[in-house]
Amino acid sequence: MQATKSFEQAFLRHLLRGFRLSAVSYKSMSLQERKSAIKLSADVAMASARGSRKWTRGLITKLSREDEHRSFLRLILGTEYGRLTKPRHGSWKIPRSKKIVRRSLRVCSRRKNNLRAPHGVKSGVLARTLVEKRTHALKRLVPGGESLDGCSLLDEALDYVISLRAQVDLMQKLLTTFEAPKLRALSKCTLPERKASFVGK
Repeated sequence: MQATKSFEQAFLRHLLRGFRLSAVSYKSMSLQERKSAIKLSADVAMASARGSRKWTRGLITKLSREDEHRSFLRLILGTEYGRLTKPRHGSWKIPRSKKIVRRSLRVCSRRKNNLRAPHGVKSGVLARTLVEKRTHALKRLVPGGESLDGCSLLDEALDYVISLRAQVDLMQKLLTTFEAPKLRALSKCTLPERKASFVGK
């Protein structure tokens, strides 16, 4: 699975806007300040390009908890900021029916029977414990994952991973594009000029 062209275009547009607003190119910035500005711009660009998913809301909410990030987020996202940080109350309701209630009661009774079963039969309980541990770990990794159930969590995690991979690919392409003129200029230099340029650094 890959990110769409529209995602890539929106990501690059938001990323370059973030670079301009955070003044990444200023020489007065320290390396650490520049690094955090680039990371913040890339995360905001990825979330806003992806649109309204649960992980995008979680990521924007997480970033907006810090005061110095909040004004920057408002500048980049504009009217989208309010929509992405506003909690969605109606989205967590689980549809109820007699069939679902009956099935859950059967599952609960099976769990009780497994706990009473002899030592050899407890492998199901062990497997369930491992799944629960991995689910908790995944919930910590996906922004906003704490409030998701199993199926939604897997869907959001997959979408988040695809977006992260696209973010890395696009930033590598951007770096290659910016470095290309320097490499061309360096290839035209003679050997003593190249040595002099490295010594100067």
